[in-house]
This record gives sequence, C-alpha cells and structure tokens, in this order.
Amino acid sequence: MGNNPAQSGGCIKITRFYLSARSTINTNGLHVEFGYGFIFSEIEMQKYGFLSVFLSYNSKNGKMILVTGGTGMVGGNLIWHLLLENERVEAIRRATSNLEFLHTIFSFYTDTPDDYLARIDWIIADVLDLSSLQRAMAGVSIVYHCAAVVSLNNNVQSILDVNVTGTANVVRAALDCNIKKLCFVSSIAACGRAFNNGQIDENSVWSDTIQRSLYSQSKFYSEQEIWKGIAEGLKAVIVNPGVILGVSGTDSGSSLLFSQVQKGLVFYTRGGSGYVDVRDVVKAMILLTKSDISGERFILVGENCSNKDILSLMADGFGKQRPFLCVGKRTLWVVGFISETLGKLFHFIPLIDRDTARTATNREYYSNSKIQKTLHFQFTLIENSIREICTFKMKKG
Repeated sequence: MGNNPAQSGGCIKITRFYLSARSTINTNGLHVEFGYGFIFSEIEMQKYGFLSVFLSYNSKNGKMILVTGGTGMVGGNLIWHLLLENERVEAIRRATSNLEFLHTIFSFYTDTPDDYLARIDWIIADVLDLSSLQRAMAGVSIVYHCAAVVSLNNNVQSILDVNVTGTANVVRAALDCNIKKLCFVSSIAACGRAFNNGQIDENSVWSDTIQRSLYSQSKFYSEQEIWKGIAEGLKAVIVNPGVILGVSGTDSGSSLLFSQVQKGLVFYTRGGSGYVDVRDVVKAMILLTKSDISGERFILVGENCSNKDILSLMADGFGKQRPFLCVGKRTLWVVGFISETLGKLFHFIPLIDRDTARTATNREYYSNSKIQKTLHFQFTLIENSIREICTFKMKKG
C-alpha cells in the first residue's frame, strides 16, 4: 500500500490511495514474484467501500500510531507492547540515535528481539524541528509523546528546549495533522505538593519554588503546552509516572541505581518516593489512549517506598549485602555542592549535585487512586519488578 500525498496546511493530507498486492508461485523449483496495483481517489475509495478497509488494514499494521522517544526506556517498552497488537509501529528517532538500547529492552521480553525490531518503521525527525514532525505525523491518528531529557542535573542545557519547546512542537504538529489522540508522558516531578504529610494526587497545587529541580520545572511547563493544545481542540491524556523501574539498556535513571547496587552499595538516604514498573506505565498509556478519556492527567505509582527499601530489594535481587550506612541530608548536600563545583571547573557532569542530593533526601508519597478507579488498574508489586530486572541483568552479564 502506498499513497500520493498533497500538501495541506503544513501537514500532508492523503488524497489518493494506491492499493497493491504481491504474489508468488513456484514452478519446478523456480520462485517467481510479481505485483499489481490500482490507484483510487478518496471519493472512489468511499464509493466502492475500500476506504474503511484501507484504514482498518493500516491501523492493524501500526501505520496509524507514532511514538516519539522510541529508543528510551518508556518509548522502547511501549513499542514492544504496541507490537503485540499491531503488525508494524512507526517511531521517531534522530539520525544519531543508538538502537542497541532498544535491542536490550526487547531482549527482556524475547529471545528473538531482531524479529520485532524489524517491524518498526523508523522516521528520522527531531522534536525541535516542527516541519519534520509534521511530515512524520502525516496519516497518523495516535501519537505517544515519550521523548524527553530525563535529568535532575542543572548542567544539562538542552532540558528546557527538548522538554518544553519539543512538546510545544509536538502539540502544534498534532493539531495541524488532525491527530485523533495524544498521550503525553510527564512525571510525578510535575505534580504539586501535599499538605500535612499527606499523599500527592492529580489536584495537588504546583508551586514554583527554589526546591524544584530544572527537570521538575521542565515537565510542569511541558504539561502546560499539552493543556494549551487541549484548549484548541486536541484530545490528549497525560500520565505522571513515579520513579520508573525497568530495563533500558543505559546506565541512567533507575538503571544507574541497579548498576551501582550490583557492584555493591553500602550507603542509603532517608528519602522516599513513588515507584512503578515500566510495563505498568505503558499498559496504562495504551488503555487510556484507547479510551474516550481526554483532558485528564493520571499519576502512575505502584507503591510508595523508602530509598532504603528499594536499594535493599535490589541488593537481595543481586545477592549483595544490603546498604547499612545512612547519609544525612547535610552531608549529601555538601558532596553535591563540591561535585557540582568541580564539574563546572573541569567541564564534566557530576554524578550528584545539589538538586540530586535534595531529591535523594526528600520523602514524598503519591496516590494512585484515580487510575485504579478509572481503569480498575492493578499494578505490579515492586518487589517482583525488581527481582525480574535483577535476574535479567545477571543473566545478560
């Protein structure tokens, strides 16, 4: 199947369709393949009843679904689950993207990752390039926007551009291309604060204070771009995952924690947060996108856990000693300040700075009642999630 597109308002609008078929025959061991096709206008397609068949075929084969950030943890795991329902899925990547990360993610699910990787139709595009997004969204009805710079480090200069401007571009392209539904991956970092040590929910009020990391601010302002799009008629849902546990193929985010614990980690902090299995995140995303729900945000947290409990479960999974030395808030802040200063002097990004030190010692817990009530959603036990990830990492070596 192909199409003859015509330009319309910044986004390509399909006006003619090309239906094709290929056949093979074998004669005395000789393999022969031939093809044939017909061109129909949209009016002719509707007249002969072919348009609904074309769109149905296209949808089943993933042609109507587009994923941004497909090489990241959420995007990669999302593509896997979409491929369980669709023959093919389209995804955006930069020309320099490393696809080995996706190979690792798929290896968590199957012994034949290459078979599934071959079913991804990659589109070279950038969320900072509006025209490339408009081209990528041509003929698409569903967009999952997962692309983001995930960092707590203020030295990452691109974080506001990619997270905020990139999201604004995705929204603009989605409106231009008449996308039916957009699902945006935000974060619990964009949620408000709780009062009297209660749990944070979707209605907790945001306050832009000095305690907010640059990442937290970027996700909050990214959400504002989604709300602007909704006000213009875009159907969209927002998910706010907690600390995501899963396989990513990189040593960043929670994957870095797994790597450090696997090597042996004796320190812990008194902080705590909401944690969630990446499989639960992408399953909730798919369910919400398939639903009629729009203009809503949903916190995705399986369990609220202390940092010590999480590190202890990881240590148990790797057969290592549990952490036993507590690092206080003031000590960690001093270490972060020194590391940040050295990073600026010698031009490197430190493993810990004042923002990460503040986050590691914060204890904020979240309510998942909205997603549970709306979808009757059941989360994976964090203990089971960590055990499976540790087993995979040890097997992978």
